[in-house]
Amino acid sequence: MSVIMEKLESTLNTILKKNEVNSIMLELDTESYLETNIKTVKLLQKKGLSGVYVSIQRPFKNISSLLKKQGIESNKIIFIDVASAVSKETQEKCKECVHISPELDVDELVKAIYTSIEKMKGKKFIFIDSLTTFALHKPISETFRFSEFLMRQVKGKKDIVLILNVAKDLSHKKFIQDVVLHADKTIEVKV
Repeated sequence: MSVIMEKLESTLNTILKKNEVNSIMLELDTESYLETNIKTVKLLQKKGLSGVYVSIQRPFKNISSLLKKQGIESNKIIFIDVASAVSKETQEKCKECVHISPELDVDELVKAIYTSIEKMKGKKFIFIDSLTTFALHKPISETFRFSEFLMRQVKGKKDIVLILNVAKDLSHKKFIQDVVLHADKTIEVKV
């Protein structure tokens, strides 16, 4: 494991132990997006969390197969496949995946997240794999509304953590800075 991933793991361990932080923004280099996403989900599972993985960057079939190859138990994750919806790919029925409409309605997505998270027991996570990619499909105001709503919903809850990923090279943008202000913790992950 790289020094960067060890530092990320150490920081996440501290955050999960203290139970004081509910929303975390990870600023990622684009080269390490996938690797960091996989390792973060693996760490969350190792800590006994189950959760919802909102797959905006990669279709369900792709990301679920990559996670399985890394030993991540997909029966402890419900995927919400945004990537297939916005690319208008054929969406196959599957018990571990929730499909949404290609219009990518924020209210529909939030409802899918909360309906799915309620099915989980114990400590849970909501993992948004790329807020940056979400912003390519929706206006900035809708992207901000989506992230802000999720952060408000998890605030003060001891059994749930929200992780939002953004591309490091876009983290200086105004809307990302607004999201950072609302997140409990921001972690910069450098390669």
